[in-house]
This record gives sequence, structure tokens and C-alpha cells, in this order.
Amino acid sequence: MNILALTDRKNNQGKTTNGVRAAMAMTRLGHKVSIVEHKALNFDAIRAADLIVAFGTLLYLRNVSQAKWIVENKPPNTRFVLWYFDACNPAFRHSQHKVGAMQKIAPLLDHLFMTDHSFDWGQYTRKFTQLMQGIDPAEYNHKVASHTNRRIDVMFTGSHMTIFEEREKMLRQLSAMCSLKWIGADPSSRVVGHDFFMAYQAAKVAFVPPAPACVNNHYWSNRVYLCAGTGTPCLVGYTPGIEQHYEDEKEVIYFRNDTEMKVKLILLLGDTA
Repeated sequence: MNILALTDRKNNQGKTTNGVRAAMAMTRLGHKVSIVEHKALNFDAIRAADLIVAFGTLLYLRNVSQAKWIVENKPPNTRFVLWYFDACNPAFRHSQHKVGAMQKIAPLLDHLFMTDHSFDWGQYTRKFTQLMQGIDPAEYNHKVASHTNRRIDVMFTGSHMTIFEEREKMLRQLSAMCSLKWIGADPSSRVVGHDFFMAYQAAKVAFVPPAPACVNNHYWSNRVYLCAGTGTPCLVGYTPGIEQHYEDEKEVIYFRNDTEMKVKLILLLGDTA
């Protein structure tokens, strides 16, 4: 299969995009994959593809109009899909530009894949599938958790935004109790892949807060999946239904309120096994 992976090679922070990483994974599966940046998209590239896979960079304002152009020029049997990894939710005020772009693009797609479960985009597109985020074994070299050489008590990776008021309150409480490292408060400090894995290898506990109050209470972040893959004990804000995926006190540790969060953190930091 000839796959056209439509993606910028670098994101707005100058880091390798998810689209490039996904294209490399598809190549390893044996497909013939051509990475085409948005500025280089042309008629010949569209006509030669059996499958066109776009990613988050298609939602950038400068690229949104390309979706309609692709649909108008691709061969009838060539499928056009979008694989989107980030949050795109009308309840999130900080991402309204992405929501607007998705509302324009989704009806044009043959299939929309989302790894964020905070909003159901199925009503906007022909075919919709929600996925879990993947882990590249080359970047996630699983290690059994140990406090030896772990200099930080608690690690958190996530954004700093006004809708996450409760999250920030919890992080302030944690920082008053122990050493806390927060990666993502500054957008330029985000980590992915091997860097994400190694960040958690430096910590005794991975902290995963519950979803913002404005999101459906059955939503839980893929961060649970990614953090659990690092082998670091995960202290996770409970969400109804998450127990179908992770067993409490075996795979992760749930907390349901601030008091329980503090008590379980003390137990985890005191466990030197």
C-alpha cells in the first residue's frame, strides 16, 4: 500500500511531530510511506496514494483548506483519514481554534481516529474510532520501579491552563509535601517518547490527576497508559470505568479526594521495595 503521510516534520516548538513518528511506525510495518509536508503537497502526490493520512498539523489555520482540496483531487478509491492525538473538545476554551478546524475537516474524512476520549466526534464524520495512545518499544524500555537513584519524589507532565484549576491545586499540595517536578507548565518543556520515559525514570511516583470538571466524568487521560508504561508507580485520580483497564493497587493506585491522595502518596514514598 502506498501511504501519503501529510505532516509538517517539526511542530510549533521545533520538535518532531506525531505525524512523522507515526509514519516511521507504518514504514516498519512494511508499508511504502511518503512523508509530505503541507507546503510541498501537490497533485501528483495525491494521485499516487492509496491512503492519505493527515495528522494534527492539518488543523493549523494555514493548512485547514487543504482538506477540501485533497477530497476534490484524490482518486475515488483513495481513502482520506485523520489521526489526531491531542485534546479537541468544545469545553476546552484554550483549543477553540482546533475545534473550529475539526468541525470543517471531519465531514470531509473517510475515517477519523482520535486518541483523546474527552469528546465524541463521531457525529461529525463518516467513520470514527477512538484509540489508545501507542508506545514505541524502542523508546519505552520498561524497568521495574525502584527508589534507587530516583532523585525526584513526584513527576507530572501536562499543560498549564486555566481550565485545570483543580489540577493546579493538587500540584500545589504535592509540592508542599515533597519534591515535585512539573514538565509542561512551560510549553517548550514538553517531553515525548524516550524523553518522556526517562523523565519518569527519575521519579519515585508518577502523578496523574483526574479530568477537569468540565469534561464528562467517564473520561480519563491517556496519560495513565503512558505513565504506567514507564514502570513508575502511578497515583491516579479515579474516574468511573477506569477500573476496567487498570486494577487498583496492582497496576496503578487510585485516589478519590485530596485526603486520599496525600495518604497514598506518603505510603508510596515510604515504600523502598
